Amino acid sequence: MKKITKIALSIAAVGLIVAGCAASGGGDINPDSLSLRKAPLHDENLKLQKISYTKAAPGSAKTFERSYVNAPPLIPHSVKGLVPITKGNNACLGCHMPSVAPSVHATPIPKSHFTNFRPVKIVVKNGKLIKEGKVVAKPNGGANEVFENSTGGKLYAGRYNCTQCHVPQSNAKPLVKNTFKPDYTSPKLQKKSDLLNVINQGVNTD
Repeated sequence: MKKITKIALSIAAVGLIVAGCAASGGGDINPDSLSLRKAPLHDENLKLQKISYTKAAPGSAKTFERSYVNAPPLIPHSVKGLVPITKGNNACLGCHMPSVAPSVHATPIPKSHFTNFRPVKIVVKNGKLIKEGKVVAKPNGGANEVFENSTGGKLYAGRYNCTQCHVPQSNAKPLVKNTFKPDYTSPKLQKKSDLLNVINQGVNTD
């Protein structure tokens, strides 16, 4: 009996909410007002903003602050002649590889880009190597599972296409005002990534 009473009360409450919305005009929402581009939702004639991207040469532009800690930084220079990135050619590496970057005053590619976060599991059972790879043996005589994530100093293939995450700086204005302010734990993180040091925070790796 109590269960039926609760159901009846719930139905009545929903009815009151619906009636209240209708009385206040809540049921007469103009679908055109829901669009951020201030146009009818069914209008396929999309008019994009006129956006101009930075034309500054590498090393001469003012860099934008990162949007948040470890956010992919925006490209502060023109990418004319540098894109598209192909399997056989990535012009970004010519300046941003850690071995070259200091000499040309470029931002070096961080260590996280030289790490495979989807490593191959290597198994050793009774001293026998099941799968090729570097193995750190454990003195238990059983099956040892080791995850090898080093790329041997080579850029990880999953990070090869820089423009997957990094885009040029532009004068684009947000459709909605953004009041978010990044809280950096260190001023250095405005210009530098420490993703590799913190990526496992809060994760139980045991």
